[in-house]
Amino acid sequence: MTETYISSLQNQQVKAWRALKEAKGRAAQRLFLAEGDHMAGEALTARAAKALLVGESACERFAGHMQAAHDQRRSVYIMADHVMEALCDARTPQGIIAVCGLPDTGTRVPDGKLKLAALDGVQDPGNVGTVLRTLDAAGFDALLTDRRTADPYGPKALRASMGAVFRVPVYSGSLPEMLEAISHTHDLYAGALDGKPFFERERSRPGVCVIIGNEGAGISPAVYAVSGIRRVKLPMVGGAESLNASVAGAIMIYDIVRCGK
Repeated sequence: MTETYISSLQNQQVKAWRALKEAKGRAAQRLFLAEGDHMAGEALTARAAKALLVGESACERFAGHMQAAHDQRRSVYIMADHVMEALCDARTPQGIIAVCGLPDTGTRVPDGKLKLAALDGVQDPGNVGTVLRTLDAAGFDALLTDRRTADPYGPKALRASMGAVFRVPVYSGSLPEMLEAISHTHDLYAGALDGKPFFERERSRPGVCVIIGNEGAGISPAVYAVSGIRRVKLPMVGGAESLNASVAGAIMIYDIVRCGK
C-alpha cells in the first residue's frame, strides 16, 4: 500500500479541498467532505469515498479505514496535523475525512419512490440532517429540497444525518415544480395553522409526501398553490404555539409508518 504525504497548506489539492467547506466550492467541484470516524466509515461502507484523508498522528487509529480505502482502490493522503485541522469543521477534529462525490440525482423523482418528505426553505442545517436521519430510520424513499434550504452536504447537516445522506437520495430544485410532478401519485401534506388534523387524514393516492416548512415563515405560498396540497396541523393542547421543524416532521413521518398510510 502507498500513500501520498502532504505537509503544506499551499498545496493546490489542499486548497481545492478547503473550498469544499463552502456550498459554492461543493457545487463547483461536485464533491463534499465527510468528516470524522463515523462519517468516513459510512462513506467507505457506501463505497461513496473518492479519497481518504488521514491526519499524520491518527494513522494508527484509522488503519482499518485506510485498508478499506486501499481495497476500494481509493487514494489515501496522509496529512500533516496542521493541514488536517485546516480542512476540518468540527471543534474537536478526529483526524479523518472522506472526500465524496455529490450524487447526480437531478430533480425528477423516479417512479416507485412512494414515501417522501420535502423541505421548503428549512434553513437550519441541523434540522436538515435530522430529517434525513429520520427518513432513513423510518424507511422513507427520498428527500426533496428547494434552493432556499440548507445544503444537505454541508458539514453541520452531514453530522446531524449520521450517515443517512449515503442512503436517502436528495432531489433539489424548484419545490413547487417537483411537487406538481408527483401530485397525481402522492398525497401532499403541508402544515398550516388552519389545516385539518393530521392524525385524521384520509389517503387517496399510493404515495405520500410530508412537507416541512421554514422554521419561522412556515410553508411558502408557492407550495400552498400546488394542486392537491392538503393543509394539515398537529394538535397543540399545551402552551406551545409550534414545534421544531424536524420534530414536527418526525411525528408526521412516524405516524405514517405506524398507520401504514
